[in-house]
Order: sequence, then structure tokens, then C-alpha cells
Amino acid sequence: MNWINRFLLTNWSHIFDALLLTMALLCGIQIGESRVQRSWDEEKQEIAQIQAKQEQHVADVRQSQSQITQEISREFTKKSNLLADRQPDDHVGGVCNVHAAGRSDLSSVSKAPAGAAPTRTDSLPAPRRDPREMSCEQLSRDAAQTTLMLLEIQRWYELQSKVLQ
Repeated sequence: MNWINRFLLTNWSHIFDALLLTMALLCGIQIGESRVQRSWDEEKQEIAQIQAKQEQHVADVRQSQSQITQEISREFTKKSNLLADRQPDDHVGGVCNVHAAGRSDLSSVSKAPAGAAPTRTDSLPAPRRDPREMSCEQLSRDAAQTTLMLLEIQRWYELQSKVLQ
């Protein structure tokens, strides 16, 4: 033990320096680790907040789109029922009464073209049907219903595209 005491006494300044350096190293590691951990936690919180905002935005857009779809669907059903309730006017020879339709909430339907389009040379033959099955009134109702559908789809698309902007 004598030699240990002599070694410690002769080299005490080196040993003390080594202990101070070791303590400084350990303190630096602790301080650096706490700073890195704090920075990591802040970044995780920031990412969580961004993700929550994005999820909320997605939920808001979905809800808005759902409301638009329901509103368009209700209006289409209402207008479709109004269209179905229109009766042919006997005074005009089977044509729908435009004045009665003008007072309703229906959209205006475009007029038919003045003439028929020229037939194509490669046209397909018309399917054979019972003429009583398809009438002008039925064609008129189908055309009006299709026009109404197209108008509502266009309005739905317009409203949906505004929500996404």
C-alpha cells in the first residue's frame, strides 16, 4: 500500500485533472441530452399539432361536402317532384304548360333546336319497340328529368370545387 500512497501523492494533480475532466464530460453529456430531449419533445408536439389541424381540416371538408350533397339531393328531389307534377296542357295540344312551370322553383330548361341534326351514314338501326311504349310525352319527361339532373350535378360540382379551394 505504500507504493499506492506514493503514486497518489506524486501524481495527485494529474488525477485531480482527470476527475475534473470526467465530471465536465458527464455534465456536458447530461446538459446536451436534456437539450436534445427538449428539442425532440417540442418537435413531436409541433408535428402532433399539425396532424391534428390536418385531421380537423379533412373532417370539416368531409362535413361540408356531405352537407352540399344532401342539400343538392333534397333540391333535386323537390324539383323532380315538381317536374313530375306538371300535367300536359290540353289547350296547346299536349305540350307542357310553360306558364304553370314558370311559377314553380324549377330551373329553366333550354329550348329544343329548330331542326334535327343530319343523320349519319353509319348509324345503328333503331331497336324495335312497341310505339305505344314510347310516346312524345314520355320523351319530354325524360328529357326534362335528364336536364334537371345535369343542372344539379353541375351545381354540386361547382359547390364541391369551392370547398376544396
